[in-house]
Amino acid sequence: MTDIALLEKITYALDTALHVRDEYTHSHSNRVIGIAMELGEKFNLSSVELSILKVCARFHDIGKIGIPDNILLKPGKLTDNEFEVIKTHTQIGAAIISKINLPNIDVFADIILYHHEWFDGSGYPTGLVAHDIPLCSRILAVVDSYDAMTSRRSYRDILPVEQAIKIIKSETGQHFDPEVAEVFLKSIT
Repeated sequence: MTDIALLEKITYALDTALHVRDEYTHSHSNRVIGIAMELGEKFNLSSVELSILKVCARFHDIGKIGIPDNILLKPGKLTDNEFEVIKTHTQIGAAIISKINLPNIDVFADIILYHHEWFDGSGYPTGLVAHDIPLCSRILAVVDSYDAMTSRRSYRDILPVEQAIKIIKSETGQHFDPEVAEVFLKSIT
């Protein structure tokens, strides 16, 4: 068994734990996988890179298992302090995956850690800018945001696809990598 195949099996087991912990996040991750893989293919990622993207798409929110229910499942708007706690899910997820003893696991951990970085440097956890953010993280940023907007959340209803597209367009260059956003938007319209 290859290291990537083993990692996929391990993350599938962890994904099952996430399913038990939070059905929304589990379903969200599964939707993100499909769209991210489609986008990765449009960027001509190699088979190894696509496998890495698939694992990271499945695992990008696994750190939410460390977020208290009163924050993770809160039906209303989060306070500033609660949002600071939510933001730690990237670090928790990266820490979890980094404990898997496989070669180059840091590549996976970094993609998970940086999937909420913004192209202009105003994201979290470290404020990386533009192409300092791994490509797979930039792909996940767009796909994750789109799916979050177009699915029901505990704190809001589903946004229409047209509104999600408008938001992605308006945040391109700030939140989203312009090239990734352009390819994504062409693929869904």
